[in-house]
Amino acid sequence: MRRAPLARKAALVAAELAVAAFVLVPFFWMVSVSLKPPDEPFAIPARLWPQDPTFENYIAAFRPEFRTYFLNSLVVSLTSVAITVGLALVAAYAFSRTKLLIVSGLLALVVLAQMFPHAAIIIPIYKMMRAGDLLNTYASLIIAYVSVTLPVAIWMLRGFLKGLPQSLEEAASIDGAGPFRVFREIVVPLARPGIIATAVYVLIVTWQEFLFALSFTSTRDMRTLPVGMNDFIGQYGIRYGELMASSVLISIPVVAVFYVLQRYFVAGITAGAVKG
Repeated sequence: MRRAPLARKAALVAAELAVAAFVLVPFFWMVSVSLKPPDEPFAIPARLWPQDPTFENYIAAFRPEFRTYFLNSLVVSLTSVAITVGLALVAAYAFSRTKLLIVSGLLALVVLAQMFPHAAIIIPIYKMMRAGDLLNTYASLIIAYVSVTLPVAIWMLRGFLKGLPQSLEEAASIDGAGPFRVFREIVVPLARPGIIATAVYVLIVTWQEFLFALSFTSTRDMRTLPVGMNDFIGQYGIRYGELMASSVLISIPVVAVFYVLQRYFVAGITAGAVKG
């Protein structure tokens, strides 16, 4: 009788290891190539790990242009996170507490907005940015990123806020607290896991976004990291070592943020999925 549970557990562990290998092998190969000399990525037979690891690719990748790209991505991503989460939190609270028919219609529009791919809306957004003389500015990227992440952020936070006990809000109202004070001192602290989960989602999306950044920025000093990586792809060849080194450097901030906030992210996603 015990063999069946053991076999099931072994199969589950094997499946988990297979999935982990499938996900992690590309990252391992990225790190491996970033540590190889220029002639080793194409050596035959291929090596999983470099024979003579070197950090020259990282030194070459971390040039002044890369620092400019990093600063641009940081400013655009953090500003987009702050604006998106702030607007989404207010909108999600209204959607989760109001039962008017018009509110349900607006929520349906929010859901519909999630279905449009970036390629379908980039042309009208580009025309608006050009008409407003906002191309090659932080504002163009921030507005674009907020427009594509806000619907999902509202949906995520609404699912989380619907699971919060409204009795606490009612008790605070009975004690004389106004709506804004209830929202600030009761709802926002309780919604912290959902807020962090939404912020991590928006950060990941904006940090790695390529299409809008490529279309709205044409000058080198306004490029973000994903677009700046094209510097390593030339007409006559690709500098794989430096390209992979810059990929590792770009991945580190997002991985670090997710590692620190993963328990909040999982809690927020789970609550939104169950309660929403």
